Amino acid sequence: MPREIFLDQIADTQEAVQAVVAELEAGELVCLPDDCGWNLLGLATHDSSATLLQRSAAQGDATPTQQQSAVSIPHPSVVNDYVTDASKLFSKLSVRCWPGPVVLRGGAAQTEGLARQWPKASQTWGLTERGRAFYCPADSFSQEVLRAVSAPALSLIGQPAERDENIQGREISLIVRSATPRFSSPPTVVAVNGQQFQVERPGVVSERMLERLAGEVYLFVCTGNTCRSPMAEALFRKMLADRLRCREDELMDHGYVVLSAGLAAYKGAAASPEAVDLLRRDNVDLSSHESQPVTEELLFHCDHIFTMTRSHRDALLSAYPELADQVKLLSPQNHDVPDPIGAGMDEYIRCRDSIARHLQRLLDDIDAQDQ
Repeated sequence: MPREIFLDQIADTQEAVQAVVAELEAGELVCLPDDCGWNLLGLATHDSSATLLQRSAAQGDATPTQQQSAVSIPHPSVVNDYVTDASKLFSKLSVRCWPGPVVLRGGAAQTEGLARQWPKASQTWGLTERGRAFYCPADSFSQEVLRAVSAPALSLIGQPAERDENIQGREISLIVRSATPRFSSPPTVVAVNGQQFQVERPGVVSERMLERLAGEVYLFVCTGNTCRSPMAEALFRKMLADRLRCREDELMDHGYVVLSAGLAAYKGAAASPEAVDLLRRDNVDLSSHESQPVTEELLFHCDHIFTMTRSHRDALLSAYPELADQVKLLSPQNHDVPDPIGAGMDEYIRCRDSIARHLQRLLDDIDAQDQ
């Protein structure tokens, strides 16, 4: 009989984490709670893990459709060690879906990256002609365990957890139990091929939501997120909707998200009265705008980041040089868009007109890419 740990009966989970890590490092299988059910794990670097998991997959009462083989990782960035030439879409979905109830399949149909250092039996785990399946669970206990072990874990993800017969009778050393899973459905399994994806198994995240997550995110950045970048966001949203002949609230369904933020902004400030009044003349409503600061999480969720000045661009690239392909000056002529705050309505008009010209060029570039 496997040993059991009940998380709801202990105040400090560190000892439980250490116990799980010790079993995994010793080459044993452990069963952890998951938002979608349970996750049976064995370290990829152990010869026995894949064999034990394969035998386990044939045991219990769970049907093959209730089980999904994958490689579990603690953070989205870890997948880059095992998918050496990830497509833009695969990278985008990994950042936007993880941690969360999505299994992503991608990469080559053969072993690549650091997986070549695994035992032969582990190298084929979760691998098909569409690539290898990866999972980054959102469960906090699982996250702690995966961060603490010495290698990624081969996984057999099962659902539902409340049926003990689905995990009993397997060669498991330790079972960790917690509350009822957050979701009653399994994780969505998505295969990514280049810039296309296909849902292999429906689950928590719908195909429509995946299409939204796969869209292009545009971010406009200024200093306080109350004048220039809100005007750019609102104008671009209207111009893009007009070009697509849809409502602004339908842009996400067409694959576009438009945002703005400020390098020195605080959360919740309204747009300046001048910006609100000026855009009202263009039938653009800025009255509900609330400022937000630039954050690392926001930046890494964006495909296109346009700054109002060279100093804004330089500040972002100094902190995040890896975003060099995404961060650009709004002006293609490398000119700054000056801050109009406190300078009167005439300066706001000049600022609005300058932003609108640059946005028109951006729309033309999008049209050219789509042709």
